[in-house]
Amino acid sequence: MVGGPPPVSDFFDHLLDLLRAEALAPRLQAVFAAARTQRPAFARHATLDSVLAAMADAREETYPEREALTRALVAEMQASSSPAWTAALATAYAPMLRRLRRRLLGNAVPREDLDQLVLATFLSVARAFPLSRWGDWTAVRLRQQTAREVFRYLRKERAEQHETYTQEQLAEWLPDVRSVTPVESPRRPSVRRSFVKRDAVLVHLAQATLPRSDVEVLMATVVRREKLRAYVSRLVEGDAAEAERTYQRLKRQRTRLMQRLRTQAVDAVPQPSGGC
Repeated sequence: MVGGPPPVSDFFDHLLDLLRAEALAPRLQAVFAAARTQRPAFARHATLDSVLAAMADAREETYPEREALTRALVAEMQASSSPAWTAALATAYAPMLRRLRRRLLGNAVPREDLDQLVLATFLSVARAFPLSRWGDWTAVRLRQQTAREVFRYLRKERAEQHETYTQEQLAEWLPDVRSVTPVESPRRPSVRRSFVKRDAVLVHLAQATLPRSDVEVLMATVVRREKLRAYVSRLVEGDAAEAERTYQRLKRQRTRLMQRLRTQAVDAVPQPSGGC
């Protein structure tokens, strides 16, 4: 439909389908049967399928039951290691998760990572949800906290990305750090250069002061504007766990390198002569 909301990715729908199948797996029905004797909200439901059907009924008059079922699902998820509760809660809130996923635009994070970010954030929020402190509006609080955490993460990721600059600009800035005018006023050295020029200078400093492996990370992610995850995927192929460890290590390493180089850049700025 022209002008309608952007579609949810096939991968995200696939994730939710897998979770629904997991929640309704026959081997997990015994888990629900045991919880049913302990949770009054489950009493009238013979199966998790019945619970999910009740959660899908969005009429206003059904809200009290959906609130009670949500709290029971969250409580079981927090108390049990069974995948039944994680899968059931994600399935029950699939419409909310799809709406949130549609709101995420831009290229700061790959699409597949966004899919997993939404789902993992929701489940993390649910696991930590303080049922004893908040006794009402559970669905609203879950939705708000999930959205808040997702957008906080994306703002942080985008903050690490800077403006793209051309090869002509690089050719102008990289050869000689002294060509950058260091002083904005006669009283103090300037540390307010544009992100583009500043980072070009930092990479120039890095070439002279850092090991080659560190320079390669900065050249790939600062100069060539390559995403760090894409850079890591070229270094580590086929091992997702090792790729994630490498990504986290290089992310911390790059942050420390940039902080150190920025300190060097400020220290290298010549102090203005005295007088008016």
